[in-house]
Amino acid sequence: MHAVGPLALLAVGKASSSKKVQRAAKAAASSRGASEKRELGFPLTVAAVVVLGIALVLIARQNREVVAPTTADHWHSAYTVYDCGTVVADFMATADPDGIHSHQDGLIHIHPFNSSATGDDAQMSVFFEAMGATVDTDEITGREFPDIVADEGCGGEAAVIKVGRFEVDPEVRLVAVYDKDFEDIQFLGDREAFTIAKVPVGEDPPAPSAESLAQLDASTGSDLISQSPVPLETPEDGDTTDGEDSESDSDG
Repeated sequence: MHAVGPLALLAVGKASSSKKVQRAAKAAASSRGASEKRELGFPLTVAAVVVLGIALVLIARQNREVVAPTTADHWHSAYTVYDCGTVVADFMATADPDGIHSHQDGLIHIHPFNSSATGDDAQMSVFFEAMGATVDTDEITGREFPDIVADEGCGGEAAVIKVGRFEVDPEVRLVAVYDKDFEDIQFLGDREAFTIAKVPVGEDPPAPSAESLAQLDASTGSDLISQSPVPLETPEDGDTTDGEDSESDSDG
């Protein structure tokens, strides 16, 4: 066994220290690389999310269905207000901020001025507001006639407020009855008709007046002659709708 001299021990110590320094340098370099990768990865991730979000918005805009009526449409609906079977005066406009109104001609003119009254937002609430009218389960109010109050009944019979929706082509036909949430009723197309009425409990709203239907034909250029109304087919239990559409069969 050979003795190791001081110089040899010193050389070994220097080599060991050199290896430790090299390992430390490599570790530091590796740590810096990982840190730099993390710092670079975060903004790249954020940028990718932003680009993806913009792309999805553009795709959604391109694929979004435009729901009528739009600001390019001009629809007309006939309407009549009844008090226990008696036609009362038309609503009088107080303002027209959104383009759904009447000229006291028995028609609702639906040509939205802005997006707040287009599509699903084209509702009776916009019309009532423009007319300064109130229609709820208790009463019908307008500027041209005394308040029509449900609690006062009809000829000694209990009464309710209802709104009827009618098709007019090819014949006048009741397609829905509403007994609440009247402001939420949507306008669905050109040449509809509505009646806003106090009626005895259990009765459907009457058909629109002949005058309002004639005005509808005149304003829309229709040559169709209004016929006798076809009543709504009520369910077997006799219930009407509860604020929702109740549609009869197409061959009814």
